[in-house]
Formats: sequence, structure tokens, C-alpha cells
Amino acid sequence: MINSFITEFWNYILAGFALIAAGIAAYMGGKKVGAVQTQAKADVAAAEKDKSQVEAVAKKQSENVEIAKNVQSDNSSISDDAARSKLQQSKYNQP
Repeated sequence: MINSFITEFWNYILAGFALIAAGIAAYMGGKKVGAVQTQAKADVAAAEKDKSQVEAVAKKQSENVEIAKNVQSDNSSISDDAARSKLQQSKYNQP
């Protein structure tokens, strides 16, 4: 009878330890998932920032190309003497 009681008692103790171990494992696993999700959110935010910077650079380059085309078009429509005079009067040609 006492032997049976001790055997049952150890079974309950081992079952309790198993529950505690399962709880600790679940906590650690959840903690790792939370860390991965936090890192993923940070990576997404950084990618969105990079994307917006790339879009801004592409827009500025597009504007610069359009301005260069307009200047080239304007310059091709004036005579050589007018172009020479324009270059000599430019603010960039001052000593």
C-alpha cells in the first residue's frame, strides 16, 4: 500500500515537472517568435525608407534629364554667334 502510494506520488511529481518544462519551452519559443517579428518589422521599415529614397532619387534624375533636354533643345535652336554670346555672358564664365 505504501509502495503504491509512493509510486503514484512520483508519477504526479514527474507529471508536474513535465508541465513546468512544457511551460518554459512555450515561453522561450514565444519569446523567440516575438524577437523575430520585431526584427522583421524593423527590416520592413528600413526597406520602405530605402524605397522612398530611391524613388526620390529617380524622380530628381528624371527632372534633371527633362531640364537637360529642354536646354539642349533651346541651344540647338540658336545661332553660333548667339550661343557664343550666351556663354560669354554666363555667370559661370566670370573671372
